[in-house]
Amino acid sequence: MAEEKKTEEEVVEAEEVVEETTESEEVEETSDESYEKELAKLKEEVNTWKTDYYKVFADMENSKKRLEKEHQNSMKYMMQSFIEELLPVLDNFERSLNVENPSDEVATFLKGYQMIFDQLMAILKKNGVEVIEAEGKEFDPNFHQAVMTCNDENYGHNIVVQDLQKGYKLKDRVIRASLVKVNE
Repeated sequence: MAEEKKTEEEVVEAEEVVEETTESEEVEETSDESYEKELAKLKEEVNTWKTDYYKVFADMENSKKRLEKEHQNSMKYMMQSFIEELLPVLDNFERSLNVENPSDEVATFLKGYQMIFDQLMAILKKNGVEVIEAEGKEFDPNFHQAVMTCNDENYGHNIVVQDLQKGYKLKDRVIRASLVKVNE
C-alpha cells in the first residue's frame, strides 16, 4: 500500500508538472504574441513619426527656399518705388534740356544741366535702370504703349514712329512702358 500511495503521489506530481509546463507554454505563447503585437504597434508608430518628420522637413525646406527667393527679389527690386517717383523728375529734366534756340547764357547753363543729367543717368544705369528703346523698333506691347497711330510710308507696318514718353526697366522688370506713336 505504501508503494501504491507513492506511485499515486508520483502520478499526481507528474500531472501537476505536466499542467505547469502546459500553463507556462501557454503563458510563453501568449507573451510572444503580445510582444509581437507590441512590436508591430511600435513599428507602425515609428513609421508614422518618420512620415510626419519627413513632411515637416520638406515643408521647412520649401519655406526656406521660398523665403530666400522672396528676399532675393526684394533686394533686386528694392529701388523700384524710388525710381518710379524719380521718373517724372527725369522727364521734366529732359524737357528742360530740349530748349530750342537758347541764348548764349542759357546754352552755358544747359551744358551744365546736361552733364548733371548724364551723371544721373549713369548712376541709374549702374543700379540696373535702363531706358526702353522704342523709336524705329517694332511695337512690343510688353514694353510699349501705343497712344497714337499714323500712316507713314517711310516706316514699315507696326514700327514705332515716335517715342512720346520714355519707358524704363529695372533689371528685367518694366517700371514704365514707353508711350509711342505706331505706324499702321
